[in-house]
Amino acid sequence: MDWEVIFWVVLAALAFVGEIMTVSFFLLFFALGATVGVLLAFLGFGMGIQIVGFVAASLLSMVVLRPALLNRLALGYGDSYDSPHNLTGRGGVVMKGIEPGESGTVKIGNGEFWTARSLYPDQRIETGVKVRVLDTDGLTALVEAMEVESVEGGDSS
Repeated sequence: MDWEVIFWVVLAALAFVGEIMTVSFFLLFFALGATVGVLLAFLGFGMGIQIVGFVAASLLSMVVLRPALLNRLALGYGDSYDSPHNLTGRGGVVMKGIEPGESGTVKIGNGEFWTARSLYPDQRIETGVKVRVLDTDGLTALVEAMEVESVEGGDSS
């Protein structure tokens, strides 16, 4: 095995282990760059091309992947988690119907799913109905339908 391949494998391993120990999302991209160096060494390219590939892959992955990775890890990805106290007054859509006296599921904002009950114990709220959070009971949103259904009084016998 060429010394160049060994060099890149050792560099990739050290960068990867360093990343695991620090979780800084910085050394990971040098490990990716070193992996490109290994591939170029296997393909028979000279050390100059391998270094250029290492630098280019490291920088490119750092510029493109690091922000996306940090964003994905909730450092700015979508809406952040809202405590139950911050839900009051927000709107949502019923995803799983709320039967009288029982719980359903409501999607609030851009995608937070909450267990929900109707504020009025005898009210049924169908799937797809827009609701407003009026209060919370622990981790359960107490909601009111924003769309009034005219199903009451429809005796068809």
